[in-house]
Amino acid sequence: MTGLARRLGALLTLVLVGGFLMASPAAADRVCLKEGLIQQPDGSATYGCIQWSEGGGGDSGGGGGGGGNATPSCTYQDVYDDFCMGDRACFMNDPAVYQDVEEIRERGDSISDKPDDADHIIYVGCIGPDGTEYRNWYWDTEFETVSVRDRLLAAYGRIVLPDVTPVHNPPTRTLVNLDTWWWAEGASSNPIVGSEALGLVAIAEPREMTVSAAGQSISCPVVTTRSDACSMTFRRSGSHVATMRILYDIRFELDGAPFAVPAGNDELLTMESSDTVTVPVLEVQSLVTDLG
Repeated sequence: MTGLARRLGALLTLVLVGGFLMASPAAADRVCLKEGLIQQPDGSATYGCIQWSEGGGGDSGGGGGGGGNATPSCTYQDVYDDFCMGDRACFMNDPAVYQDVEEIRERGDSISDKPDDADHIIYVGCIGPDGTEYRNWYWDTEFETVSVRDRLLAAYGRIVLPDVTPVHNPPTRTLVNLDTWWWAEGASSNPIVGSEALGLVAIAEPREMTVSAAGQSISCPVVTTRSDACSMTFRRSGSHVATMRILYDIRFELDGAPFAVPAGNDELLTMESSDTVTVPVLEVQSLVTDLG
């Protein structure tokens, strides 16, 4: 994998062929502010725009945020889930199973003569939106069709965060001025490792848990079992909607070694999961008798 590491380190060679380009400000009034993984109803995954500037479309259009000015992105299918090349979903074997030029040509495919004795062959398989499959063979020193950002996006999209279920104690209702404990049932306080994408692995490190309700917010360590480590006191009665968020810091590794994320990719350094619950809060009336 040294060839892959060398290419990932060549940050100046970012030939972005995948479907992750931001919309050009000159092309329309709206601009894509954030790209990400969009889960489709059929279970497939599409990279596209998930946040547009003012005047833009919805938060999660099918593959392009509803925009016609963004470069089309691909839809992952089966094994074709590593990266996009235009509207084609692709995977890569580096190195390829076949390393003999003549054997590849006998299979009916094309590949140039070996540029250097140290070079090896990479195989890229793709599928188009119409189901047509494509076979591509490259020498590792020539293969620059996937940018560092593409690889980061692919690895980022492989993280599957556990669902957050906000739980509070007292469990059914609480009282004004009573400490109410919070924890995230089903969550994990340990790092969450995504599956490999083109040699890169994204790891989500839980940073903190926040609970917001009734005009206040508290920050706590990530609590996953019943505990008094995260508590809130309600100051007024009523039925309050509480939002629990778990924030994760994202880091990347290449072949087990830390990988430095280049500038301009700050949105890939954090991730969060959240859910809400309604908390009935009662006020206890006190009767004071003057015994004097």
